[in-house]
Amino acid sequence: MVKMTPLFMFLVLSATKELFRGGCALCDSPSHKPVGVREGEMAVLQCPLRTTMAGHMEGNLTLAWSNHSGPGELQEPAVWMSDDTLVILRVSPNHQGSYSCSLLNASGQPLSTAWFNITVFSGQCYTDMTVYPVTCYLRQSCEKLTCTSVSVPQNFTKHNYTWYKNCDTELPSDFGDGYLTSASEIDNGYYTCTSYYTYNSNLHDGQVFTLSRTTGRTVEEGSSPVMPKIIEPRDGEVIEVDMGSTVVVVCRAVLSSEFDNVYWMENRSFVEKNQKTLPVFYNVSQENDQASLVISQVSEEQLRYTYTCQLESSSWNDKVSITFKQKSPPQFHFLVLGIVGVFVVTVVVVTVVYVKLKVDIILFLRDYLGWHHHNVSDGKRYDAFVLCYKSDTESGVSEEDRRQVEEVLEEEYGYSLCLYDRDVLPGDAVAEAVLGCIEQSRRLILVPSSLGLNPGQDSQYSLLTGLHAALVERQTWLILIQTESAPDSQVDLKLDSLPEALRLLAQSGHTVTWRGSHSKPLSSAFWKELRYRMPATTRRRPPKDERTIL
Repeated sequence: MVKMTPLFMFLVLSATKELFRGGCALCDSPSHKPVGVREGEMAVLQCPLRTTMAGHMEGNLTLAWSNHSGPGELQEPAVWMSDDTLVILRVSPNHQGSYSCSLLNASGQPLSTAWFNITVFSGQCYTDMTVYPVTCYLRQSCEKLTCTSVSVPQNFTKHNYTWYKNCDTELPSDFGDGYLTSASEIDNGYYTCTSYYTYNSNLHDGQVFTLSRTTGRTVEEGSSPVMPKIIEPRDGEVIEVDMGSTVVVVCRAVLSSEFDNVYWMENRSFVEKNQKTLPVFYNVSQENDQASLVISQVSEEQLRYTYTCQLESSSWNDKVSITFKQKSPPQFHFLVLGIVGVFVVTVVVVTVVYVKLKVDIILFLRDYLGWHHHNVSDGKRYDAFVLCYKSDTESGVSEEDRRQVEEVLEEEYGYSLCLYDRDVLPGDAVAEAVLGCIEQSRRLILVPSSLGLNPGQDSQYSLLTGLHAALVERQTWLILIQTESAPDSQVDLKLDSLPEALRLLAQSGHTVTWRGSHSKPLSSAFWKELRYRMPATTRRRPPKDERTIL
């Protein structure tokens, strides 16, 4: 057993007392933080003890600043103090020396102390101790420069700042924050940012105070180290999912070493790795640079959670968070309206095109596709019977034009015509001969003529009566050729040259207008309309494109 002398007992009790009081000199050996300040500028000291003790946040502990460099009290107007920040407004050589901030207990005893050593310089805008070194690499991007390295209290208002290179060159305003997309050797140098502040106090109304920071930028050959980061998915991304479906979200990252780790979290809980029996798990690739979150079956529970992909590295940590939401059901009524709208527009367009180009479409189908709608075995011998009638109100079609129309129909388009002056035998009764031709023809073409009918006008009444009966009973279609001088307003005015017995019947027929020389080209509207009204024929000889009746 150790024998305790009275002196030893005294030393033990004294040391124990000092420990409880927090005043042990060995427990608080000072470590001075160097602070270099240019003469005339501000010095901002921030106490690192302000958040080290929970009691300070509760108000049981206080901070106290002290000047150990000689005369001069720490009070306005020379300085500004808060609980954790000391600002000397204009530094002079007298302010050079040691300063401290101490954490005091309720009894005023120091529990911990942080030390600062201010060095004041003049002339040059920086010293080696005040330079923050930055290394950039040729032809690569270089990070932006920081204008201030300390947090200036809210009592100070920052107005603007100025950049200088190597102390003597003021840089233009477009220098910005000094970010470089491709660094070169001319970017080497010392960059000093001087900020201008005003202090919101009646004692310093309108006075401007400055604070500078210098960065030494070195540009050299080589490549910048890889900065680990997550490149997919985006932070805050909302992914739409179907309820009950399987969802896989891949988290891809750029790693700086093989010891970097990528994993998933569900709210604040870790997601299990490679546990396929669980509803939510994640897999890791062989390169360990991606982690795939797998939700086997999406439920309402997953829609309430936030999933975070976390990257842990020795040099940098990164994370992104995503959420899920249910996909909106498809808007079928918009789809139906769209389909109906497209259908209506298509029908309207097709109808308009057909109405405008109906004649051309039907002729195309006949000429090139062999399409026809009449029965070729209907027992009729002729395609049309051409008959002239006397016109009292029109100038009529000339004899030469009528014969040329008959010639083109037969020779160019291959129609079989029944012509009165050619196919009716001499001596036959006019009415019987006409009715016989109509009976054997699919169309009846009435041509106005100022010469009238052959053989004379005395038989015209009986002829017209027979035509009326033949057209009704035998359903022969009527084509009425009129001249351009005929009235165009109403059908009954166009047909007023016919006897009253045929007017009602002719109104159900079709009219084709002969416009003299304008109707002679085979591409004219007259020939298209006439061929459209005629039955289709399989014996047509293709006409020349711009052939004209001579």
